[in-house]
Amino acid sequence: MGDVAQQALERGLSDMGLSDYSSDIWRYISLLQQWNQTFNLVARVDDLSMVNRHILDSLAARSFITGGPCLDVGSGAGLPGLVLAVTMPSTEWVLLDSNGKKTRFCEQAVHELGLANVRVMQQRIEHHDPGQCYATIISRAYAQAADFVTATRHLLCETGQILAMKGKVDVEEKANAEATGLHMQIKSMQLPGQADQRHMMIFKK
Repeated sequence: MGDVAQQALERGLSDMGLSDYSSDIWRYISLLQQWNQTFNLVARVDDLSMVNRHILDSLAARSFITGGPCLDVGSGAGLPGLVLAVTMPSTEWVLLDSNGKKTRFCEQAVHELGLANVRVMQQRIEHHDPGQCYATIISRAYAQAADFVTATRHLLCETGQILAMKGKVDVEEKANAEATGLHMQIKSMQLPGQADQRHMMIFKK
């Protein structure tokens, strides 16, 4: 990874108070880059974009998570769930994705990083029956927040929250989300050194 990308990551982790996890985050990035050459787990971008678009973007969600267990729906290559789990070792995480290549990568990353707080499951959300409720359900993968809420609300603890990570939230998406009947808030997400608009849609019963 180039010096500019390395500096951006170290600066971002420092700003978030997460410098202690730098080594494990670097190991995750290295593994993702290796696998991505063959399996195309995430869109191929330069090193700096990898740090900004994927790693720091995922970590920006950390301040919104108030408790576990946590479910990452459509986790893909472990974004945001695996990256968050690295920095939240006392919080239980379940990473859910229907793509076998992506879940195999996550399993390998969990093994190599020694993450005892993560379970990876290859499964569609409609077939997920964990036998427990989740305090936090999060996703970067759903195009529409209302679809995400509809698909997951039955898995949510009474005092839990559903978190939908977004760029801009347009009027139609906001209206459809409000129609789900859950209490909704939209808050800005602050990403170190970045001007792009990012928002978190927060849903509670």
